Amino acid sequence: MPLHPALPATCSVAFKEWTGVCHALISGRQGVILRKGGISEGPGGFRPEHPAFWLYPTSLHQQEQGLKPGVSAGEVTTDGHASLSAVAVVASIHFVDRLEILDQLDPFHVWTPETVRARFRYRTPGLWALGVRVFRREDPWRIPVTSEQLGCKSWVPLDEPLSTGSARPVVDDAEFRARMEALARILDPKVSDSRIH
Repeated sequence: MPLHPALPATCSVAFKEWTGVCHALISGRQGVILRKGGISEGPGGFRPEHPAFWLYPTSLHQQEQGLKPGVSAGEVTTDGHASLSAVAVVASIHFVDRLEILDQLDPFHVWTPETVRARFRYRTPGLWALGVRVFRREDPWRIPVTSEQLGCKSWVPLDEPLSTGSARPVVDDAEFRARMEALARILDPKVSDSRIH
């Protein structure tokens, strides 16, 4: 488990996620991303294929299932641009195929239990759990929304790599280490861990 997952100098891919989840990640409240996959990704579903990615806020499907009480759903601007202010760097990857393990992850994310169960049961049972360290820029990048970015998908290609310069971690080293150690205790890496090399 790296204490300092390497922040690349630039990043050319983004990850579409509910605005409320993006806000929780950027504020430091959330340290794990749960994902099944988007409809556009076909029967193979989501694959955790990128070691770092911009967080791309979306409200698609957010209200159909939901976030925990008190979590802001946030807003997505509709001026034809997306605001990218934070990069998530992957520290650990697990595929979780047991609901009782996902229940133990509840303190690490802002999905409701109903959302977790609905996503877990969709198609083949199971969810990916990505432990991440999030780095935030003070000046967000604003990019035009293209047709390739629309729809229910996870990964969004960017027209050009965007600099991560000035991005700073949203939680300190001690907090990040504690979170990753807690995740490792829940998600047995000997059984379920698959890492990006």
